[in-house]
Amino acid sequence: MAAPAPDQALLNPDNFFSSILSLNSGQLLGSTIAISIGLPLCRFVLRDYSNFLALGPGGTPSNFFGYLRISYLRLFTIKDPFSPPPTTHSECPVSGFLCELPKRPQPRPSVAGIAPHRQTNQKPPKYLYQLLRIALYSLVSANSKLLRSGNSCFEKHGLALFLCLCPQCPDAECHTELFHSGPTHMNRTCKDTGEICHLHPSDSSMHLTLHPADAALVISQGWGERHPLAGCAVLGFGGRLLPEGFVMVYAPQEVGQIGVLKDIVRAAGWWVGGVGLVSASEGQGVSTRIKA
Repeated sequence: MAAPAPDQALLNPDNFFSSILSLNSGQLLGSTIAISIGLPLCRFVLRDYSNFLALGPGGTPSNFFGYLRISYLRLFTIKDPFSPPPTTHSECPVSGFLCELPKRPQPRPSVAGIAPHRQTNQKPPKYLYQLLRIALYSLVSANSKLLRSGNSCFEKHGLALFLCLCPQCPDAECHTELFHSGPTHMNRTCKDTGEICHLHPSDSSMHLTLHPADAALVISQGWGERHPLAGCAVLGFGGRLLPEGFVMVYAPQEVGQIGVLKDIVRAAGWWVGGVGLVSASEGQGVSTRIKA
């Protein structure tokens, strides 16, 4: 059966322009405004969505529904990721784990996103990422009764360190004497799993949870910044999604920085679980209140 012939009247340019001219001034103005707003908005959304996908996998699905979720979460982000988390008199103990940190010699990297939240430059060579993984595993080996490794609860993938909660580790013991006294004996992280830190394969940065004083020191010395949602209450998500001291620690730029990053991870373990983690020997460490 032959297809019906198109209406020749619709194909006539004179009729097309006559139909446009027949619109009243209000309709023309509305159409012009819709086009002038709609086209730039579409371009922005497409570019923003492309940037979201370029950050790689994270705690949010890498699809348009994940993008819409992140777009909503932007309404609740902190104003300044370089401002330290607020301190209160309820912290126990009042002082942090780290006594000092050297100044990071490099300028801060560019950071983008929420989930995923990643560096967009200063991505180190692959061997530094592997050395950082080895350093994290060495912490687990040196503290096998206190730590375990696994997939991140926050990110749903990637290497993470967790505080051992009996009987999660084969040789775990309940070291109640190592925990903070009082109500803050363990500062909750993702679903109260005791996640201390996780490593991002795409850029070699880490996320971890720190005492407010340690977070302030890490930020002031240029080693990291707070996550955009750190401590933020999000409407419809049952309150805060992340702890106040949830911090990104930038990727190492040289081998000598691995030891500093390990001691920052030790500080996270101390704050999340109240435990004094033993450090392995590689890398130059920093001064802490609990000696390795």
